Amino acid sequence: MRPFGSFLLLLVFLICFTGLHYIIPEKEFFPPVEEFVPSVLIPFKTDEIPDTGFHESVTTVAGIQSTTDTTVNQVASPVSFSDSLKSSLPADSTAKDTLVYNDPLNQFLDSLKSSTGQTRIMYYGDSQIEGDRITSYLRQKLRTISGGTGPGLVLPLMPVMYTKTVWVRSSPNWIRYNYLSYSHKEISHRKLGPFMTICRYLPEGVISDKPLNATVRITPSKTADSLVAVYDQMRLFYRNPDGEVTLKVAAGGKEIVNRILTKSGEINELKCSLGNTHDVTIEFSGFVSPEVLGISIESDKGLVVDNLPQRGSAGLEFTMMDKSGLRESYRLIDPDLIILHYGLNIARNVKNEYAYYSKGLARQLALIKEVSPGTPVLVVGITDMAAREGDSIRSYSNIPAIIRAQKDAADEEDAVFWDSWKAMGGLSSIINWSEKNPPLAQSDLVHLTYNGADTLSGIMIDSLFNAFPQAIVNSSDSDFLSALSSPAPVLNTVNEKPENIFRNILQNVFSFDPGKPMIFSVPAFWLFLLIVLSIYCLVYRKLFLRNFYLLLVSLFFYYKSGGLFIILLLLVIIIDYACGLVIGTSEKKPVRKLFIVLSILSNVSILAYFKYSGFITDGINSLFGTSFTATDYLAGFSNNLLGTHFDISNIILPVGISFFTFQSLSYTIDVYRRKIVPLRNILDFGFFVSFFPQLVAGPIVRASEFIPQMYSPYHLDKREFSHALYIISKGLIKKIIISDFIAVNFIDRIFDAPSMYSGFENLMAVYGYGLQIYCDFSGYTDIAIGLGLIFGFRLPVNFNSPYKAEGLQDFWKRWHISLSRWLKDYIYIPLGGNRKGRIRANFNLIVTMLLGGLWHGADVRFIIWGFLHGAGLVADKIRRKITGRYSESMALRLVTIFITFNFVNFCWIFFRAADFESVKIMLIQITEHFSPGNWESVWITYVNVFLLISAGYIIHFVPENIKESWRGIFINIPVAAQLATIMLVAILLYSMRMVDTIPFIYFRF
Repeated sequence: MRPFGSFLLLLVFLICFTGLHYIIPEKEFFPPVEEFVPSVLIPFKTDEIPDTGFHESVTTVAGIQSTTDTTVNQVASPVSFSDSLKSSLPADSTAKDTLVYNDPLNQFLDSLKSSTGQTRIMYYGDSQIEGDRITSYLRQKLRTISGGTGPGLVLPLMPVMYTKTVWVRSSPNWIRYNYLSYSHKEISHRKLGPFMTICRYLPEGVISDKPLNATVRITPSKTADSLVAVYDQMRLFYRNPDGEVTLKVAAGGKEIVNRILTKSGEINELKCSLGNTHDVTIEFSGFVSPEVLGISIESDKGLVVDNLPQRGSAGLEFTMMDKSGLRESYRLIDPDLIILHYGLNIARNVKNEYAYYSKGLARQLALIKEVSPGTPVLVVGITDMAAREGDSIRSYSNIPAIIRAQKDAADEEDAVFWDSWKAMGGLSSIINWSEKNPPLAQSDLVHLTYNGADTLSGIMIDSLFNAFPQAIVNSSDSDFLSALSSPAPVLNTVNEKPENIFRNILQNVFSFDPGKPMIFSVPAFWLFLLIVLSIYCLVYRKLFLRNFYLLLVSLFFYYKSGGLFIILLLLVIIIDYACGLVIGTSEKKPVRKLFIVLSILSNVSILAYFKYSGFITDGINSLFGTSFTATDYLAGFSNNLLGTHFDISNIILPVGISFFTFQSLSYTIDVYRRKIVPLRNILDFGFFVSFFPQLVAGPIVRASEFIPQMYSPYHLDKREFSHALYIISKGLIKKIIISDFIAVNFIDRIFDAPSMYSGFENLMAVYGYGLQIYCDFSGYTDIAIGLGLIFGFRLPVNFNSPYKAEGLQDFWKRWHISLSRWLKDYIYIPLGGNRKGRIRANFNLIVTMLLGGLWHGADVRFIIWGFLHGAGLVADKIRRKITGRYSESMALRLVTIFITFNFVNFCWIFFRAADFESVKIMLIQITEHFSPGNWESVWITYVNVFLLISAGYIIHFVPENIKESWRGIFINIPVAAQLATIMLVAILLYSMRMVDTIPFIYFRF
C-alpha cells in the first residue's frame, strides 16, 4: 500500500470526524476544527462575537442578586456580560435607576485597582471549594489587574493536601483540632484562627522525653498557574504556649530561617522572604509543639486569595470560636474582602423554611463585622444540587428556600449577596452542567468539576465586578472593570494585512508552547501527521530525500515536544556520529578506545547533568554540610538569548533524553565491537537517532535493526497497514480510555495524599497504577510501532502481556523489552554476566537493575525499586532451580504468576510515590488502617474506576490466541468497515478524553 493511501484514508477520517461536529453539534461527540487547527488560522468577521452560552443576564447590584436565565455551554474562558447587560435595561430608565453601585464592594474594588500594597480575599466555603475550585480562577483572573503571587493560606493538614494550585506534604505526626476538639476536652481553648482549626504534632501540654521533628513541605501542584507557583514570602501564624521550639525554613533547598520560637500564649507572626522559589520546607523541632494557625505563601504586593474549605460545614462555626482569637487573626491577616460560600449540607435537610439558618448566618455575619471592622462581606448562595434515586434523578426543591434565608441574612447585616444558583441556570442546572463535554459538574450532581468551578467563578467576576455601566463609573473605572472579564483577544484574519497573517501563522506553527507539547493523544498531532504524509507521498521513492525529509520532520516534532532541548539532541547526534566514524575507520586500538570513552562520557555526562545534578548535589550537601546548587545553564542561555524567564535553580529534564542517549550510545558501542559498520552520512545517523514515532519514549531501537531499513525501498501491504491502524487504535484506547481516566479520577488523588484514604483505597491505587503505567507506556509504543509501519519502518515489540509473567525473569522478557535487552547487552554482560560464577552473576544482576532503577529517575525510591527487582531476579533464579522439574504444573504456574504480579505491583509503590515519606504512609495505611469504614460509599464514589481497572486486567489476561483473533477480524474486514470501526473508537476516545493534556508517563524518564 502506498503512502498516498495512508494519507487519503487519514484525510477522509479527519474530514468525517470533524465534519460530524457541525451535523450533530448539540451532542459534542465530535471535535470542532479548532481542536486540530491553531486558532490563529481560523478567520472571524470583524463584528462576530463568539457565543458565550450565557443569555439575558440582569444583575441587581444593590445587595447583588443575579436574575440570570442561563443556558450553559462549554466554556473555556468566561467572557463579559456587559453588552447583554446594557441591552436588558428598560429603554425609559437610566442605568442609575436600575443598578446601584454597592458601597461595600466598591471599597474592595478601589483597593484592588489602586492599592500599591497587598489586597486579600479570604474565601470560606464547604466542599464545593475544596481543592481550590472556584478560588483558583478568581485568583488568576483578578491578578491580571493587580498582580500578586502564591496560593495564600494553607495548614499542615488540609482537607485536601493536593489542590489545583498547591501540594502540602506533611510528616504524619501532625494532628488537627477544631471547635469540637474543645468540646471533647482535647484542647483547652477555642482560639483557632482563620481556618477555625489549629495543627499540633503533640497534644496540648504534653512534653516529649526526646526531641521530635515535624515538617511541612509546600510546592506548586502540576496544574498551578505561573503566578501561584512563585513563592515570594512566607507568613507563619502560630501560638507557642508550651515551651521553646526550633524553627527552620528552607526555600529552594537553601536554609533561610533557623531560630528559636519562645514560649508565648499570644498569636504571633513570623515573616520571611522566600526569594521567588517554588519549594518551601518548614521544620519544627523540640520537646513540645506550637499551635499552627496558618501558613501563608504570598507576595507583599498584589492580590492574595485564600482558599479556606470547611468540609461538611453549614457555615455556622464562627460563633463557636473565641472572639478574641479570631479578632487577632484578622488583625494580622488584614483581609480586604471576606466571602462565605456554604449550603451543600443544609440542602439535604429538606424543609419549607429556614428561618433558624438565616438567624444563625446573620449572627455569623455580625460577628465577622465585629472582629474585622470595615471589611466587606460577600455571601455566595448555594449552588444547584440533585440526588439519584434508582434510575431517576431528583433535584432539590428546597434550594430556593435556602437561598432566601441566605439573602435575608445578608440583607440584615448589610452584606453583599450573589445568587450562584440562578447564575447556573436555576432548578436542575446541575444536571445540565454534568452533561456538558467536558462536564462542568461531577457525577455526584453536587460538586463542580474544575471546568465548572472556573465557569462559575467567571460568571461571578463578570456579574459582580463588571456589571457597572458607564453612567456610574468613570472612564478609568470602566477600563479597570472591563479588563476583569474581557476574553482573550482573537486574531481578526479577515481585516489583517496578508503579511501579518502569514507572520502570525508562522509564529504559531513554529513556536514552542510547553503547556501544549506535541504528543500522540492530542488532535493537533493527527493534523500534523496528515501534512507529513501528504509530502511523504512525493518523496518516499527516493531514499535520500525520504530519509532527509523524515529527519527534518523528526527534529520539528522534537522541537514542538521539547523546545530548545533540540540543541541537546543535535549535540548527541554530532558527537556520536564523529566518534562512530573514527572508531569504525581507525585500525589503532588506542584511538578506538579513546573515542568510545569520549562517546560514553559525553552521553553519560549530558544525562547525568540534566537528570542527576540535583540528586548528586543534595547528597553531597547532606553528607558534608555544604551548600552547592545545581544550575540550569541551558535555561540561563534561553533567558539571555530569548528573554524567557526560566528558573535556573531548577534543572528541567529534557523530554526523551534517556531514550535518545541510550539509542545513540548503543550505536557507537556496536561500531566499537565491530558488529556494524559506521554510517558515512551524518544525516542518515541523525535520522536513525531521531525518528519521531519512538524518539521520546521508545522503544530503544538498535542500529543493526533500523539502519538496513533506511536503505530499503518502501514496502507496506494492506495487511500490514490494517495492522498499523489496529495497534494505533489499541494504543490510544490504552492511553486515553484506561490510563488517563483511572489516573485523574482515582490514582493521582490517592498517591498525592495517601494519609487521607483508607488502606483499601491505597491498595486499589497500587493495583490501578500497575495497570495505568502499563497502558500508558505500552499504549505509546503501540502507537509508535503503528506510525513507524505506516512510514515503512518496522520497530521492535516492546511489551508482551508482562503481568502474565511466570517469574521476574519472565517479566523482564515481557516488560520494556528494548530496555531489558540494552541493560543486558551493555551493562550486565560487560560486568561479566554469568561467566564468573554464581555469586558474581548475582552481584552483576543486582548492579544492573540498580542502574536500571537510576535510569528511571534521580531518587532513592528508584534505586530501591531497582534493587528490589535485582534481588527478585536473584530469588527467581533460585526458585527456578528448586522447582525446575515441576515447571509444567498448572497450579505452580498460577501461584508463580500470582506472586510475580503482586511483587511487581508492590515495587510500583516506590516507583510512583511522591517521596519516601509517602511510601511509608501508604504501607502503614494498607497494613494498619485497611477498612474504609463505609464500603458502600467508597464503591459508589469509585465504581467506574474500579470497573475499568477490573476490565483492563481481564483483557490483559485474555489468552493471546483470542486477542490475535480480534486483530485478524479487523485486518480481514473491508477498508470501509475498518474506517467505520476507527470512527466509533475515535468518538469514544474524544468523549472520554481529559480536559487537560496528560503527557505519557515515560516522557519524564
